[in-house]
Amino acid sequence: MSKDNKSNSKSSHGPHSNSQPQKRGLLLRFIVFMAWVIGIGLLISLVACQPNNPKIFVIEEVAE
Repeated sequence: MSKDNKSNSKSSHGPHSNSQPQKRGLLLRFIVFMAWVIGIGLLISLVACQPNNPKIFVIEEVAE
């Protein structure tokens, strides 16, 4: 191989390294977003699934 072929093959791999930080940042933002969604979902489910014990008031009429 000549020196020209070696320099051309190395330069073709250069742009791929620039996109890696963007992908990592996007993945991190997605993970943070999903953590928020899961946290809010858990809070809503805790509030929605509370046992409901209604108080029943019985009024007894006095027989006259």
